[in-house]
Amino acid sequence: GGEPGVEWLYLGGRPLEEPFFEETIFFEAQTPFNTLFRFRTPLGMLEEWRAASPGLKPAGFILHLSRCGSTLITRMLGALSENLVLSEPDVVDRMLRAHEIAPGAPLELRAAWLKSLMSALGQVRTGRERRLFLKLDPRNVVELPLLLRAFPETPWIFVYRDPVEVLVSNVRKGARFLTPGILSPEIARLDAGQIAAMEEDEYAARVLGMIAETAAGHAASTPGGLLIEYRQLPEAVADGIAPHFGLQLTAAQEVQVREAARADAKRPSRPFAPDSEGKRREATPRIRELAERWITPHYVRLEEMRLAALRRRPASGLSGFRQLVLDSPALFERLCGLDREAFLRAATEAAAQAGMAVAPEELEQALAAARAERAERHL
Repeated sequence: GGEPGVEWLYLGGRPLEEPFFEETIFFEAQTPFNTLFRFRTPLGMLEEWRAASPGLKPAGFILHLSRCGSTLITRMLGALSENLVLSEPDVVDRMLRAHEIAPGAPLELRAAWLKSLMSALGQVRTGRERRLFLKLDPRNVVELPLLLRAFPETPWIFVYRDPVEVLVSNVRKGARFLTPGILSPEIARLDAGQIAAMEEDEYAARVLGMIAETAAGHAASTPGGLLIEYRQLPEAVADGIAPHFGLQLTAAQEVQVREAARADAKRPSRPFAPDSEGKRREATPRIRELAERWITPHYVRLEEMRLAALRRRPASGLSGFRQLVLDSPALFERLCGLDREAFLRAATEAAAQAGMAVAPEELEQALAAARAERAERHL
């Protein structure tokens, strides 16, 4: 009768172990049971199901620029069995963009649809789930107002990275949303004629710039956000993102979360290998020019806001200094690779400049404690 429909699959207690939700669905949709017993209902059935079984409300939204560590964040959060983590489910993207096929749908109705969909996706299946986290497609940053209309109390983060590194990765193998024609011209802020005449690398740069610009606008005007630069990872998950999402990790949970960072986020069977230097070597003059023109101004604004928020944060002792280093890429780079004496001297000076009382003796004690812990873990 023209009403949008929903297709259902049975997952039972199967954990979402794959890096992306669609990988799980791809395999489950082809099992004999789901091939035979999948069924479709009108969209209204979602609302009935939400009334009968509300499910978990989102504890955090993860928005990102693309190829900047967001999958690592979901893998680390997903290392805890009490966290249900949905990584870029296509059905959520479709629901957020429902206005493209139902332009007459009021915002409140779209928010109700979204709440019902998240209720279905956020069902407790193993009995251990306590929190629900949702990572979205990069283009969904434009729909943050709708997300927060449906879930006004849910905190969010935006993850970003050096523009050259992001653009190199997407020119090498472009994300789906950067294929010309996937985004509507209105969202891309280009007209159809411009898109048709444009080289794909320029199109990618301009769309990535639009996403970064939109995120910067939200960060300046929308409460509940936290900006995360790629170089803060993986430490920022335990030290900044988890607390921002209301998750206080125990010592054992922190070990679990950090252990997940040792694997490649998108190919978990492989160990993680840093790739920033390689991507910067691969960047052609044209890639650097496109990144500088279309993305870098918004990256700079994001960094200014992130560091300004850091300066406003109350600082205290060693934990405050540790967070300062993790949140400040320049200071991070300055301290890396120093020998013991030079490290203690530089760290003490940096703490003093930031208005933090951190004595060399305190740093010595922290170093000794960290070495002892590492020895116990046989690393």
